[in-house]
Order: sequence, then C-alpha cells, then structure tokens
Amino acid sequence: MTLNAFVLEDLPALLDLIYGAAVNKELWPLFLDRLRKPFDGANGILHFFDIETQTTPLAFPFGLEQKYLVGYQEHFSSCNPYPVQSFARLAPFTVTPATAVVSREEALRSEFYNDWMRPQGISPEHLGCMIHNDGREMVVLAIAPDEKKLERDGDRYTRQFELLTPHLKRAVALSKVNRADPMSAGLPAQFSCIAILISQNRAVKAVNPPAESHLRERSFLSIDPIGKLRIKDSDVHSAFLTAVDAVFNCQAPVGGPVQCRLPVSGDRASLVVLKLPMLEAPHALVLLISERNERADQFPSQFTSAEARLAKALLTGLSLADFSDQAGISINTARKQLAALFAKTGTNRQAALVAWLLQRN
Repeated sequence: MTLNAFVLEDLPALLDLIYGAAVNKELWPLFLDRLRKPFDGANGILHFFDIETQTTPLAFPFGLEQKYLVGYQEHFSSCNPYPVQSFARLAPFTVTPATAVVSREEALRSEFYNDWMRPQGISPEHLGCMIHNDGREMVVLAIAPDEKKLERDGDRYTRQFELLTPHLKRAVALSKVNRADPMSAGLPAQFSCIAILISQNRAVKAVNPPAESHLRERSFLSIDPIGKLRIKDSDVHSAFLTAVDAVFNCQAPVGGPVQCRLPVSGDRASLVVLKLPMLEAPHALVLLISERNERADQFPSQFTSAEARLAKALLTGLSLADFSDQAGISINTARKQLAALFAKTGTNRQAALVAWLLQRN
C-alpha cells in the first residue's frame, strides 16, 4: 500500500469512525479494528489514563490475543517498561517511536519484551502518540505493526499515524463532553464501603473514593486492559462472574455474597453484586463489605431485633429464602419482616433497601 492509497481508500472510513467514537465510545473498537488494515495487521491499545489516580479506567486493545491480555493483567503489567505516564514528557500530538521512552537495548534485555512483546512480533520501535493531556486525563494511542513490516514501511506508517492525529485530538475532546454518564454520576460516592458501578460486560463506569484507593493497590480488585473489573484470586473471580450473571441474566436482585479474604489486611469480606433497577441502562453495583465494618449493626432504633437480623443478612447478600432457612422462620414471616423494612425505609425493592442500608452511618 502507498500513502496515496491510504488517503484515498482508508482515511475517509477511519475519519467516519473516529468522529462516531467521539459521540459513542462503544465505536472506538470499530475504529481500532479498521485501523489494522492500513497498518498491515498491527496490534496496539488506546489508553485513557487518569493522572490523579494513576489508573487506566478506559482502554481499548486491538489485535491482541486473549491469552496475552490475560497474561498482561496477571503478570506483565507489573514489569511493563512502557508506562502510559512516561509519554507525558514527550511532545504532544507527535508520533514517536517507543525507543524515545525505552531504548532498544534496554527493551531487548527486559522480560516484558522477550516473553510478551516478542512472541507477538512487537518491535521496540513500535509507534505511540499522546493525543490528549489536560492535566487530569491523558490519552495515548500505541500502534505496533509487525517488526519486519515496521522496519520496511516505518516511514509510511508514521505518516499515516500523523494524518490521523489531529482528528483523534478533536474526537477525544468531543468525547469528554459526551462521556459524562448522568445515570452513574456520583452514585457510588454515596457508599462508605468499596463501591464500583459496572455495566453488563463488567466494564467499570464509576468508583467511589474507597474503591479508587483499593484499585490503586491492585492487591485484590483491578481493572484489566479492556476496562473490566477483575478479581486477582481466580476462584473468587469465578464466583464473582456467577454473581454478575445472576443479576444481569437471571434477574436476581442480589448476586453473591462471594466470601473472600482481603490479602493486605487479612480481613474476611463479602463481595456483593447489587442490581440497580432505577437506572435505564443495565448497571449494577459491586460492593466489597469487610466484616470489620460494623455499620451493618447500626440500624435505626425503630427496627425490631428480627428486622435488624434480616437487614444484616440482606447486606451480606443472602436471599430471603436463605435467610428464612438460617433463621428458622417461614418464608411468609420473612416476607412480612421485609415488608416492614420497606415501610420503615421508604423503599419498595430489595435492591433499593440494601442501598438505603449501606448509606447509613
């Protein structure tokens, strides 16, 4: 392919997708997949990096096999010599080889190159560009053509990337205006426990301050390279997926609880997925409730002791049927207690009741 062919054949379609993604971020993967053609099957990733939290809440990899994505999340992210924030010292909107961040010699000696980049044919000279930096968020696009193809056609790839850069800059600026989600704005901040708002495919939409701090540690919860919530412990993660499925596909009000132990403190905790029927789009809250958190016992004085026991059980994710079995009461009695809680809290759904209880100090 020649540069002229790129301009005539590929650029118009790519621009349509770029500005479509500015309005709907779900179109970024379509743009990136289409981008692979003029870069001869390249892979790469589009990072939306939060400077304050030093996390990547939104990322769109393309052309990477799933096993390499999983490998990156589980190990290679910790030894990646190309952190997104390192691009901040480079000239903005300028296509730059990765050797400006890590020299070729240093890259070739690294575990990251030899065990993750090299098997995928990624060159130490792969291309990157910081296309947005407003002091709060930085957006970097990395494109990694096959190493031999990059050596042969690097000048053309660079020029193609440069032609896209001003449009990417405008699209990201527009997307910041459109990215605000009125359904989720501020919602998780109401909770003092760890609370994370997710979509049906586990994409993280918002987090509250305790969750931000926990995600920075990456000791238990993390966000994978494609923006999905992940649990480091594989058994807990599997149980978490079952809880998510229960809420989104089986229409249960609560998924879980998933019993776990926090690796840093050693505390036992419950991971609960809470359905949010008050939102138009399918979203759920993931709550991580430590057993050291005594708020569950601090119920209003108008609760009877039986109602308080039910409230505590609901906070740990027990279903009404499970609670009635454990408490040794009939399901009808449990329903009456639940109806009393609804009346005393001004709620009418189990999920809304749990949300109300979690907001009590």
